[in-house]
Amino acid sequence: MTDTRLDDNDVKNFLQDNPGFLVDHPDLLAEMQLPHESGEAVSLIEKQVNLLRDQNRKLSRQLNQLIRVATDNEALMDRLHGLTLELILVEDTGAFFDRLAEVLLEEFDADILNISLFEREIKASDSTPLFNYDRDDPELKPFAGHLEKGKTVCGRLNKGKLEFLFRSRAQWVQSSALVPLGDAGMMAIGSSDPARFYPGMGTLFLDLLARVIVRKLELTAPEQQRRSA
Repeated sequence: MTDTRLDDNDVKNFLQDNPGFLVDHPDLLAEMQLPHESGEAVSLIEKQVNLLRDQNRKLSRQLNQLIRVATDNEALMDRLHGLTLELILVEDTGAFFDRLAEVLLEEFDADILNISLFEREIKASDSTPLFNYDRDDPELKPFAGHLEKGKTVCGRLNKGKLEFLFRSRAQWVQSSALVPLGDAGMMAIGSSDPARFYPGMGTLFLDLLARVIVRKLELTAPEQQRRSA
C-alpha cells in the first residue's frame, strides 16, 4: 500500500509553489502558532510582522551608514579640492613640499612624516622631511613590491622599513600609511596610535593627493627629464 502522508519537504515545496495559498485561506493563517523567544506562542502573521520590522531596522542601519560614508566622502573631497587649489598656487617646489608636510601632519593627526623622492633634488625647509634617493638604492628593495603595486597601504610596517623611514623615531611609530608616488618616490605617515592607520581603512584622500604631487613633480621637472620621460 502506497504511503500518501506528507512530510515537511512536501509541505514546504507546496507552499513555495503556491505562495498565495495562505492568503486564500486566512482562517488557517490566523490559527497557525509559532513559539516566541519569550516562550509564548504567536500567530504566523505576528511572526511575519516581527521579521519585517527586523529587516526594516537592518535596512535603516545600512542606509544610515551609507549616508555617513557619503557625507564623509563629500567633506573629504571638499578638503582635497581646497588643498589642491592652495598647492597649485605655490610655484616654488620646495615651498610646495613645506606646505604639503604641514597639511599631512595636521589632516591625519600624525606624529612623523617621510617624503622620499627618486633622483630629484629639491630644497625645502629643514623641518620638512624630504629625502632624495637613487632609484636603484639597495635600501629601497624592501619597498619594491609595494611601489610596483602603486596602492596605498595602512597598518604596521616591519622594523627594517620603520627604521629606514623614520630613523631614530621608528620605535615610537605604531601604525603608518605608505603612499606610492608613481615613479617619483613614496610618502610615509607615521603615528604613535596603533589604531590611527589600519588595514582596510579608506585611502581615497591619500591616493588622490599622490596624483597631485606626481603632477606637480612632472610640471616642475628639469627640461631634460621631461624630454626623456
